[in-house]
Amino acid sequence: MSPSVPRLRIERGGTAIRPFARSDVAALLALRLSNREFMASYEADRSDAFFTRAGQSREIALDTEAWAAGAGYAFAIVDRTDERLIGRIALSNVVRGPWQNATLGYWVDLAANGRGHATGAVDAICGFAFEHAGLHRVQPAIMPRNARSRRVVEKAGFRHEGTALRYLKIAGVWEDHDIFALTREDWYGRG
Repeated sequence: MSPSVPRLRIERGGTAIRPFARSDVAALLALRLSNREFMASYEADRSDAFFTRAGQSREIALDTEAWAAGAGYAFAIVDRTDERLIGRIALSNVVRGPWQNATLGYWVDLAANGRGHATGAVDAICGFAFEHAGLHRVQPAIMPRNARSRRVVEKAGFRHEGTALRYLKIAGVWEDHDIFALTREDWYGRG
């Protein structure tokens, strides 16, 4: 049985993360549509149905079910200056037992890139992972060509543990990914 994990908002500087709500469907759809081309080379292929109101409503419903089951924790990334939804960050593939691990994935609106929102969101979700979700380890996997994302996790204190060859199929191509990790000991041992 998974632990009961609170649904809460966490703020870091000009960025906040909060669980998605059904009322986010329109904003999430607009964000997905405006970033469709930008995200295409970083994500698995998506059907046209994903980029509809029904598709985004389904994503939020799946996120809510995963949270209730303890299998994942997805958050909206919000710009605190205007409370605008600017991205998504999630702990997925949660494994309990002796591992207490989750994978980390995130993206931020192209128009909001370069303002520290990804860094703030990653810091916030790591706090959530270790302080509220009871996880021991968080692992992002990043394509070597994604230098900006690599800088984000390095700033957050993640260590590079190796490269997984042909790890995920992205935009129709099996892409290598650098595997990073941060443990509870790393988090609480930060200077």
